[in-house]
Amino acid sequence: MNKSIRAKEACKYLICALLITGASACDKTGFAYDNIVDNGATEYIVIDSSTMYMSTVYIDSIPTSDQNIALCGIHNDPVFGTVSASSYWQVKAFSGTTIPNLAVYDSMVLVMRPNKTTYGDTSKLQDLGVYRVTENIKKPLTNTYLYSNYSFATESTPLGSKQFTIRPTYDTVIRIKLDDALGNDFFLKSKTGVQTIKDQTQFSQYFKGLALKPGANSQLIHSFRADDSLVMRLYYHASANDQTTTSIDFALYNAQMQFNHIDYVRVPGSPLESLTKANDKLLSTAADNKAYIQPLTQVMTRIDIPYLKNLSQLHKFFKVMRATLTVRPEQATYQYPYLLPQKLTLCEVNTSNAITDSLVSPSTGGVQTGNLVIDYSSNISTAYTYDITNYCIAEIAASTDNSRGLALVVPRNTGLTNFGRVILGDRNSKYNKLEIKIYYLQYK
Repeated sequence: MNKSIRAKEACKYLICALLITGASACDKTGFAYDNIVDNGATEYIVIDSSTMYMSTVYIDSIPTSDQNIALCGIHNDPVFGTVSASSYWQVKAFSGTTIPNLAVYDSMVLVMRPNKTTYGDTSKLQDLGVYRVTENIKKPLTNTYLYSNYSFATESTPLGSKQFTIRPTYDTVIRIKLDDALGNDFFLKSKTGVQTIKDQTQFSQYFKGLALKPGANSQLIHSFRADDSLVMRLYYHASANDQTTTSIDFALYNAQMQFNHIDYVRVPGSPLESLTKANDKLLSTAADNKAYIQPLTQVMTRIDIPYLKNLSQLHKFFKVMRATLTVRPEQATYQYPYLLPQKLTLCEVNTSNAITDSLVSPSTGGVQTGNLVIDYSSNISTAYTYDITNYCIAEIAASTDNSRGLALVVPRNTGLTNFGRVILGDRNSKYNKLEIKIYYLQYK
């Protein structure tokens, strides 16, 4: 067989390989077919057993301000532990119309609109208290956000409280009656038009804000809209003889200063109990072959493939054509009331576990969020999948200092406003295995 025929056969082999991987073009960079006697030396190989490490890592700082969501309640999660949420915000000064001289005070309530997202069984009891903040809500000078571990002093006695069960599909408003002494004080100041109630700077010193905290009987966490609909509503009558009710709203002020405070206590003896700021990495092999994701309780999953560089050393001519990552949630970990997040973002992280960038799709250029497919029958094939071709190529070429791991987190727009959780299997999981496949061409 002459060289021309051999070259044609080699090209056919390459085209077939590219079709198998779904590639859109014939890229021969790094390969020299001229003057090569093939003799079957060109190979197309799939590696699905590349050495990797999967771990749960501790996230040091969780920004929860300026998210337009107020979280409150307590939930006992059998995996992630007892989780508690409270919300803090400032209140807008009086800007209503003039109140008649003969007007009389009626009542004041906190009006909240549920966001229809809960953490826990919605049939369980909710117990909430509204507290007056006694410390200025402010950011440290060096910070852009308020974080989940921040809190501010409040009065010890609530202005109002309520125990109830919520129907997420039907209940659109929750009202909590507030202390009449405070309500009457607001009313008199508004009626007389004193600067304390009208000027925002003075008002914020007089009334520093509100905190919504869970009571002892709370059994789930609710989310509420933290926007102009979150108001202290003051009701009054135009006169003692006029029973027509008029209201004034003192709405949330400055969304950038509204934030959620999160506490959690891990299940005693569980793998997650050992994960702390000082001990910030938990290998899946030490956690029953599992890794965990729940940003609001400061955990995400990290995946490292340390021997990628070794692939290029195996052969003189080598090219990665495609690489995929598939992660699978563990069976029985996403049944009601725990639902899988529809999106799980794949990011690059440095050695300090800081996220440096999100991985984008080579075909669309958009951030990859997993293309979740749920196996409702057996829960074995439920999976998030990602294209990590460009990541693998970059890692093979990177120096040690520029090397990056992979991280899986719930997207910021949802992961910082709800308690989405995922429990993933590693390579040794019985049913729900982590899988990485690398498709490459080599010439021996």
